[in-house]
Amino acid sequence: MRKLIAVLVILMALASPEIAKAGPSEDAAAVRAQWEQVYNSGDADKFVALYTKDAALFGSTAQLFTGSDGVRTYFSKLPPGIQVKMGDQQAIAVGSNVLLSSGFASFTLKDGTVIPYRLTLALVKVDGHWLIAQHHGSPAPK
Repeated sequence: MRKLIAVLVILMALASPEIAKAGPSEDAAAVRAQWEQVYNSGDADKFVALYTKDAALFGSTAQLFTGSDGVRTYFSKLPPGIQVKMGDQQAIAVGSNVLLSSGFASFTLKDGTVIPYRLTLALVKVDGHWLIAQHHGSPAPK
């Protein structure tokens, strides 16, 4: 009976939220997967929920877009029909509520042209959710 109780205690400890937490790479990958899904939906308004209220975004234009209105404006001006596929990424934790994610993405235009991109995101945890505070994207050098 003692062995059964010991096994149950160990199993409960292993299943506890503290031990079962995802690491920085998994947390960042989840945000990037959400971003990919929203991008491919073509709905600019859905992006606002992925970013902090004071986010800074450098995308495919020279302009810096800031705040929720800036995020909405940037994504609403993109040509329709572009699809994205996230690639490899590296993520590091800079404290318990900040992650830095650097990686790759491939954007496919309507005509089938694929544009490789580099994407760096600074993520912050707000009310238990990872949000994008800074976003920088640029075409990968040839």
